[in-house]
Amino acid sequence: MAKIELEVAPVLVGLKPSSLMTFSKDSRNLYQLWETFKAKCCEGLKLQYFEMRKTEKSVLVLFYNPVLLSEIVVNAENKDFLIGIGYKEELSLNQILQILRERFKYGFPHEIGLIFGISKEDVDGFIENGGSEFLFCGYWKVYHKPQEANRLFRKYDMARCNAMQSICQRKTLLTMSA
Repeated sequence: MAKIELEVAPVLVGLKPSSLMTFSKDSRNLYQLWETFKAKCCEGLKLQYFEMRKTEKSVLVLFYNPVLLSEIVVNAENKDFLIGIGYKEELSLNQILQILRERFKYGFPHEIGLIFGISKEDVDGFIENGGSEFLFCGYWKVYHKPQEANRLFRKYDMARCNAMQSICQRKTLLTMSA
């Protein structure tokens, strides 16, 4: 749970609509831990999750805030983008996630950027430039408004730092009470 909390901290504090995590059977077998504790874990963190891709060796999970993610997909500019790449106009959030899951079978779909809360301008910049010629790279490749993106990246970092402090404090309290 602590690993998830740390990785999705920007989602937990409302800075970001969603994040992806992979749980694999490599080394620590996080895949099995996920399978065993996913419902309890997400309930404890008050998160929704959607399994995007599942194989014998790993599972790719989208953790999301349904309110923030719904705002992203109903935004007119984002909706036009989604329609332009084959999504139907009137789809529920769950239907969009199901289509996205299908698209993950063939690679890493560009629209995931919107789902993460990346601006449409940066998603367009990535597509137009084939992932090259970006202004700078942080949590994503930035093509538009670098100062704004950098401020947001610092907020993401602070959310992760705060999550780590919270995890460490809980561990200390548990150790002291044992």
